Amino acid sequence: MKEVDVARLTQQAKDLGELSEQLRQKQLTAARRRQEAILSLHAVGLSIRQIATQLGCSAAVVQASVRAAKARRPTIHRREERIPYELHVQLGLKLHEDDAAVRRIGREGIARMRRTPRSAIALEWISRWEQLLAAPVHVIESAMLEDTPFATELRQMSPFAGALSDDERVIAIRKASGLAPR
Repeated sequence: MKEVDVARLTQQAKDLGELSEQLRQKQLTAARRRQEAILSLHAVGLSIRQIATQLGCSAAVVQASVRAAKARRPTIHRREERIPYELHVQLGLKLHEDDAAVRRIGREGIARMRRTPRSAIALEWISRWEQLLAAPVHVIESAMLEDTPFATELRQMSPFAGALSDDERVIAIRKASGLAPR
């Protein structure tokens, strides 16, 4: 009987484990992006049933997606904070589509901000944005959407002017309006 190459099989198992984890992360990201797209459709006025019909799925699937997308959000009472939050949700989605373009816009925005005299705290936010733009997409997205006072302030001084289309901005504003606590 031939001897089994344990080292090769071990490496193969490790490689496939890494591939499996990468694919799992991509699947989770795709699921979150789909939920956001469904919430966007709902925010622009389509009913749950209309969305289900257009997607060819059940209303229960659409409702679950809307609930999941809403559940990821912190409760933000002030409209002035909800809109930047939703704009950064849209930016996160855009980062997954074309991170090079979004990063370029962010770097250009930072360069513009640096040309204007700023307070010490504003310089801290700018430096944080510079650090984030060098990080992986998931790190940028997580930091932009953190539910902390620093992240709230960071979103108020975002370097991404021009990164979102008019439609994307309208969707973000409608989501912010629809997610107001009652």
